[in-house]
Amino acid sequence: MGFDGDLSNAFNEFLTVRLAGGAGRLERFMLVGRPHDGLVHVREWSTNTLNTAGDDFDVDQSELLADIETHFGAGFGVTPDMYEIRLWLGG
Repeated sequence: MGFDGDLSNAFNEFLTVRLAGGAGRLERFMLVGRPHDGLVHVREWSTNTLNTAGDDFDVDQSELLADIETHFGAGFGVTPDMYEIRLWLGG
């Protein structure tokens, strides 16, 4: 998806998710696209890759939600709150 210059559209198409690091885990930052046909497009960075373009991939929305919930359940911080993430991913 290209950027058309309209910031309101860009903000509506992606959710910014931060998964806190610690205990041997890297902090992760993701731009999560809206679900489409069960998949979401993700661009992800970690504390080791912040100065790169990030990794782009498509993932099953329920798989991504399970990954984020596992991170949250292990006591690591997640932003925004899980309610907003679940709404975004349709979970």
